[in-house]
Amino acid sequence: MNKVADIASIRNGYAFRGRIESDKEGDTRVIQASDLTEDTELDTDKLACVQLGKKANRYELSENDIVFMARGQRQRAYRPIRQTVTGKSIITAFGLLVISAREHMVIPEYLHWALNTRRVQQHIQVLKEGTGITFISDKKFSNVEIPLPPLETQRKITRLIDLHTQRAHVRQQLATMDEKIAQAAAWSLATEQTQ
Repeated sequence: MNKVADIASIRNGYAFRGRIESDKEGDTRVIQASDLTEDTELDTDKLACVQLGKKANRYELSENDIVFMARGQRQRAYRPIRQTVTGKSIITAFGLLVISAREHMVIPEYLHWALNTRRVQQHIQVLKEGTGITFISDKKFSNVEIPLPPLETQRKITRLIDLHTQRAHVRQQLATMDEKIAQAAAWSLATEQTQ
C-alpha cells in the first residue's frame, strides 16, 4: 500500500471571493462542486467562464489530472479531465482537490479507479471532519493508502474496468431496446383486440 502523497501531488482549487459569476468572454473555465455528477464523468463544455488572466496558470489542470470532491457527502474522484476545443484553461474552485499522478509510478486512470473503490472510500469516510458539511483536508487525503501494483498490472486493471464499463453501456442499450419492443408488442396486441 502506498500513500497518495507518495505517488501524486495534491493541491487545492482556486479560492474565489464570493459567488462565481459566469462571463462568456472569460479566459478560464471553472469546475465547481455542482458540475460533478454521480457517475464520475465531467462535461467540460458546460463549465462557467471567468476572467483570471495569469492567475489561472498556477491552478490550471493538465489532461491527466483527477479532481476530488473534498467537501460534502460525495468524497469521490472524478475522471481525468479531457480538455475542450475552446482552448481555455480549466481550473477548479476551492473545495475540490486536484490530484496529479506521478506517471512513472501510477497511471492516472488506475489512480482514479483505486480512489473510488469501496475499501478506499471507507477509509476516506473515516478521515472526514466537520459536522453538517463534512470535508477531508488535503493533508489527511495525502495519507490515504491505495494498492500499487506494477505499471503493467495497472494497465491490465484499467483495460478490465474499461471493458466492464463498455459492457454495462451495451447492456443498458439492450435493456432499453427490449423495453421498447415489449411495449410495442403489447400495444399492438391491445389495439388489435379492440378494433
